[in-house]
Amino acid sequence: MKGKTLRVLYYFLLLASLAFKPSSCSSTTSIGKKYFVRIVNDLDNKPLDFSCKSGDDQINRSLPTAGSQFEFGFRLGFTTQFNCDLRYSTYHAMIIAFRDEEALLNDCGGVHCIWSARQDGIYLYRIKHDDYKKWYDWENQIRT
Repeated sequence: MKGKTLRVLYYFLLLASLAFKPSSCSSTTSIGKKYFVRIVNDLDNKPLDFSCKSGDDQINRSLPTAGSQFEFGFRLGFTTQFNCDLRYSTYHAMIIAFRDEEALLNDCGGVHCIWSARQDGIYLYRIKHDDYKKWYDWENQIRT
C-alpha cells in the first residue's frame, strides 16, 4: 500500500510541475503549428549556398542565380530554432532564421519568415509592413 501511495504522489507531483512550469514558447506561437523559412538569392548574379540546422535536422542547398529560392517547413516544438550559415564568394553570415521569439515573429508577421540575401546584408521580409528590414551583415572570410 505504501508503494502505491508513493507512486501516486510521484505522478501527481510530476503532472503538477509540468502544468505550472512556465512555457518557453511565446504567446504568439503554438506547439505543433507549422512554420516556414524561405531563403531567397537576391545577389547580383552570384550563387548563394546555405546550410540550416535545428537539432538533428540539416538542410544544405545552393541557389545558383538571382531570384532562386528555397523554402522548408517544420512543426514548432518546445525549443525550435533554425540557425543558417549563408555563403557567397568570400562572404558568409550566420543567422537565426527561425526562433520562437516575439521580436523575430512580429517582424515575420505570420508563419513565414522570408530571408533575402543581398550584396549589403541579409534582410527579413516584414509581412505586416510589406518591406524588408536588414538584420545581418556579411563577414568577409578572407582576412587582409
